[in-house]
Amino acid sequence: MPLPSLSIIMPAYNTENYISQAIKSVLNQTHEDFELIIINDGSTDNTKQIINSFDDDRIVYIENEKNSGIVFSRNKGLKLATGKYIGMLAAEDIAYPEKFKEQIDFLQNNKDFGMVGSWAKFIDENGEKLPGSWKLTASPEMIPAIMLFKNYFLQSAVLYRKECISKFSFKEGFDILEDYLIWLEIIKEYKAWNLPKYLVKYRIHSGGVTKKHTDEKLLKEKKVFQILFEQLKIDVTEQEMEMHLLIRDNRPITKIRTLKSIESWMLKILERNNELKIYNHQMLKKVMFNRWTKVCSKASGLHIKMLYYFFASQISTNFAVSFISRKNN
Repeated sequence: MPLPSLSIIMPAYNTENYISQAIKSVLNQTHEDFELIIINDGSTDNTKQIINSFDDDRIVYIENEKNSGIVFSRNKGLKLATGKYIGMLAAEDIAYPEKFKEQIDFLQNNKDFGMVGSWAKFIDENGEKLPGSWKLTASPEMIPAIMLFKNYFLQSAVLYRKECISKFSFKEGFDILEDYLIWLEIIKEYKAWNLPKYLVKYRIHSGGVTKKHTDEKLLKEKKVFQILFEQLKIDVTEQEMEMHLLIRDNRPITKIRTLKSIESWMLKILERNNELKIYNHQMLKKVMFNRWTKVCSKASGLHIKMLYYFFASQISTNFAVSFISRKNN
């Protein structure tokens, strides 16, 4: 029997309210040559019975002996997967019918890409559309520098080449940000991008991991950023870490000295990268300018002082010089 071209891994733990929709969305894919590996991670509700109610030879059902966590289940799925392409879909989320065909077509036509995500729409626990969406439009060249500040992909939206993902594994101890870490490893060797199409419905509900573990998520975010700073040979201080978190979140900035501290930290990153060339430096300068613009917009209450500091900053000057240089060339 020939191996399927696509393996879809779906860990499930107490997802009786959602998993039927997730499974149906996979079985209704326009790309029909796949295996759906469902890993029941010690569920105590009706998850198992719902999975077993589906009669489709493409479903591979696996049970963990006990609840072992998302990292264990995903890595187990990776070991079992036989497809040339590998996708992850959370048991709460829904894939659009054309999702995997669109992504496989892209990877077949772009051999230097190791993974591709997509845009996503947000839904609530009842499947109703929520405001906003996951619509990130940066070029592949900018994404590594952007990921110095934030995650740029959704796990349920991503499709991998097997030869790409098989080089890595999801890291134990990072059950909330395991995806962020593995993508940071992948983009060192491969290009990655989000297809500019809505291919996933991403469910946000009160039982979700990010809802339940906000403090734990913050601690692990700091660990991820620590890893990135070590690559830049920066021994980050507590104040610098706080500035980095302030760059990427929505907290307002009310003091000029906070802007000055953020600027100093961003310039430190630029200086170190200019020495070590970890990131494409032109792309990093562009990302820094975008971040600086957003940071200053959060200090709009400072009025003229903020505007002066925005335009006088070396970050703005660096970007302007780079832009003029590229335009003249």
